[in-house]
Amino acid sequence: MRVSGPAKGFAPVDGPARMSWVSVSGSAGNRLACSLVLVLLAVLALPPQLRAAPGLAQIVGRMDAAAKDWRGMRSEVTQVRYRSLVDEETAETGRIVVRRVRSGRVEMLLAIREPAPYFLRLSGPKVEIYKPRIRTVQEYDVSGSMDRVENAMLIGFGTSGSYLDERYVILVKGDERIAGQDTVRLDLQPRDPSADLNNQRLEMWISKAFWQPVQLKLYERNPKDFRLYTYEAVETNPRFASGEFKLDLAPGTRRERPQR
Repeated sequence: MRVSGPAKGFAPVDGPARMSWVSVSGSAGNRLACSLVLVLLAVLALPPQLRAAPGLAQIVGRMDAAAKDWRGMRSEVTQVRYRSLVDEETAETGRIVVRRVRSGRVEMLLAIREPAPYFLRLSGPKVEIYKPRIRTVQEYDVSGSMDRVENAMLIGFGTSGSYLDERYVILVKGDERIAGQDTVRLDLQPRDPSADLNNQRLEMWISKAFWQPVQLKLYERNPKDFRLYTYEAVETNPRFASGEFKLDLAPGTRRERPQR
């Protein structure tokens, strides 16, 4: 028998799959079925990153996979520091490049543009702070505390979810849109506040695109004080230009070693 349209009492519902027919007869049961189908089709039509936030085990697994392949990153960065005692918030903006080197350590160059330009370079056991306006580089030997320095400066970059899960109690706080990225927000409470490393609360906003942080909030000893780092235009595993991690010193720049 030829059918030219839907049977009486039925109506078409469009969706990402083939057209289906659902009953819209007056009964409550059919109306409920129709509503459930419409909700299901709406959920299926969403892109994967906008569906329900993944659970902690999924997040840890995806961060583990991302960390395994992580070799470096480049991004714009905004640093905000809040001090509750004086109710003061200061902000700096610039650019950061980070990469893992053969030793397993990381190399970093932070170039702050505003409000006052300066550069902070971490390479091996040495930290350098270059202030071009006064043509001065301050050099620090951190060979005795490299783990602490890297952890303080670079927590989250190339860090596996398992590493964090072993050292923090992690709460999944839900989805948020940060720096143009769909993210899942994590609240991390240290399992051992007396440990040398990973001993303070932090929050991370993890991109669902590449499973690395695009925002970090680090709480200080006074829990009302914090530092907030937001990373935009993030490139993961980019090709770095020759000299991208070197300081471009102006002629006449003097070098100081405050530890001596």
